[in-house]
Amino acid sequence: MRNWLSTFLFILLPVFSIAQKSFHFSPELIEAYHDILALRISQGEASLEKLKEGNPHDPAIAFVSDYAYFLRSFINEDNKAFHAEVKLFNERLSLAEKSDERSPFHLYAQAEMLVHQAALRFKFRDYVDGVTNIRSAFKKLEENIKKYPKFQPNYKTMGMLEVLVGTVPDKYSWMVSAIGLHGDIKQGMSKIEGFMTGTFTEPEVTMLKKEGLFIYSFLQLHVVKEQEEAWKKVELATRDYKENLLNCYIRSSIGMRCKKTEEVIKTLTNRPRGNEYLKFYFLEYMLGNALLSKLDTKAAIHYKIFVTFFKGENYIKDAYLKLAWCSLLEAKANDYATYLGMVRSRGKNNFEEDKQAARWAEQTTKINLPLLKGRLLFDGGYLKEALIQLEKAKQVANGEHEQLEQVYRTGRVYHEMKDYVNALKFYEETIRIGEQKPWYFAANSALHIAMISEERHDCTKAKLYYNRVLKMPNEEYRQGIQARAKAGLKRCG
Repeated sequence: MRNWLSTFLFILLPVFSIAQKSFHFSPELIEAYHDILALRISQGEASLEKLKEGNPHDPAIAFVSDYAYFLRSFINEDNKAFHAEVKLFNERLSLAEKSDERSPFHLYAQAEMLVHQAALRFKFRDYVDGVTNIRSAFKKLEENIKKYPKFQPNYKTMGMLEVLVGTVPDKYSWMVSAIGLHGDIKQGMSKIEGFMTGTFTEPEVTMLKKEGLFIYSFLQLHVVKEQEEAWKKVELATRDYKENLLNCYIRSSIGMRCKKTEEVIKTLTNRPRGNEYLKFYFLEYMLGNALLSKLDTKAAIHYKIFVTFFKGENYIKDAYLKLAWCSLLEAKANDYATYLGMVRSRGKNNFEEDKQAARWAEQTTKINLPLLKGRLLFDGGYLKEALIQLEKAKQVANGEHEQLEQVYRTGRVYHEMKDYVNALKFYEETIRIGEQKPWYFAANSALHIAMISEERHDCTKAKLYYNRVLKMPNEEYRQGIQARAKAGLKRCG
């Protein structure tokens, strides 16, 4: 859950309103904002430095400056640089705290900056301070809503926080209540939607609708599970991806989850690469994933760039595992063994992808190549081809784990094909075999049965299976699967 949660907070964009006395968003400042949010960060910062010459204590400039710090730190995953700049963050926050209290931006800017800081704290596994930042942001927004109920940007950010708090698993809900947070998925989504559909005449406010759309779409994808609606909105809003590197990332991230693989490859291949843009090596990893999902071993080129130049610690193990898989597909046994050794020795186990890579590197059984191909093809949305490989995998499946995985993945393919009769049959079989196992196959099968039931308006059956998910002992992907089950229970009432 922390993975996508972090990834979600990363795409959070700033909110501006009508220029106030203390928060003067000049055309030059708005242009700098656009540069920073397109990841032309150096260009944007140069503009900010010129603006500071005339007014070094302008809280609006400090607010926009915070985005350059946030985006650079998040993308580069440079822990030392992040901590070195905490003092500068505190100075920017102080400028917002000392701004005109009569402005709706006085508390709002503080809350947005604290959300940025929380995302970075979570990124670098400082969860205590991260939660403290979220609590402070939440309280400031509550106060600002009381003082300025017509200030619509409040509801975008508060709605987002309410949705995220609403996905916290039940066993941690007492902690959330104890620190004064409360969440509701339906109410939170309604707040964001209200902001998106509002009518504004000021250009500084109108431009924020795109931000609201991204937040709403991301939550549609990960929480509400409305993939096609999420993709429809984002596809239309990010057609400028050749000039906007952040939009390129957003388009590709949501597109891959929606199995729009060919569009993702096209987007990442044609992304802006000029020196004015921030180096974003994670996009090489994403392009590798898209290519590998169609069994194209040219993916190895992009994984190699990622592991060579990326200075962070996340997804390194997974990238080396994908390099091993490329070698496996090319029947290069020695290279496969070499890359597995790198999985064991490099990177960290912070995210589930890296944990899964570490588990794979320790297995000693012979690899079921058709099963791997079926898995990859499914991830890319090549469903007919995936089904052919999974049928081959059935003939050579060896051991309980492989047999269970083959049944589970066959169910997933049928589900994606909207063949619900076969999907439910294979999901039920997966649960029957694997309900008490530590693997995630049975829990995810129960989750998908619940989601199908919910789509059919059979909330009784949906709640039965959502609750069943929460009782399963799976160790893999546990937080994410349980969060989705909890969100489903809240939708069902």
